[in-house]
Amino acid sequence: MTRQLRDGGPRPRSTPLDALRIAHRWFRAGRRIDIQAIAAELGVSRVTLHRWVGTREQLLLEVLWLNAERSLDRLAESVRQEAPARSWTAEILSRWAADVVAHPGIRHLQATEAEMLARLLTQDASEFQSRITDKIATMLAEDIAAGRVTVELEPAELAYATVRIVESFVHTPAITGGAPDPAQNARVLRALLR
Repeated sequence: MTRQLRDGGPRPRSTPLDALRIAHRWFRAGRRIDIQAIAAELGVSRVTLHRWVGTREQLLLEVLWLNAERSLDRLAESVRQEAPARSWTAEILSRWAADVVAHPGIRHLQATEAEMLARLLTQDASEFQSRITDKIATMLAEDIAAGRVTVELEPAELAYATVRIVESFVHTPAITGGAPDPAQNARVLRALLR
């Protein structure tokens, strides 16, 4: 007992959330998400980690969503405080696109695994795609209810189109091989969402 107290006691058991936290921390630092290395850091086997988080792509998808959701929520709070007269959704997504393009994790994935990144984020069957579209539909519904957006489309339809616009300007390296252009994204969103 004395030795355990002196040494800090037994190591607490790792959980799937610990794996997500590590992967997210590595992503924010622009480090490659490596299942074997995460398992080693957690002190669990690779098999256990796979049972917890699925494949590397499934873990990456959760990391990408966690990052996007936190960023969008932070930007939404900032825009709410500023309360611009124009579409809050356009403002949030314009700032988010600039953040995404500058993010070390996204930059690393675009440089090393651009096609996989685009697939995870943009395919209709992707969990990320449905989550981001739902989140943006909620933002657009608020904009429409407040009269900041008067486009005659349902929020879900407009959200789908809006997501595709953002993707086309942010994930340009994987789509056309060109450079991302968050400034042009902002101009297009502000013109559409009014």
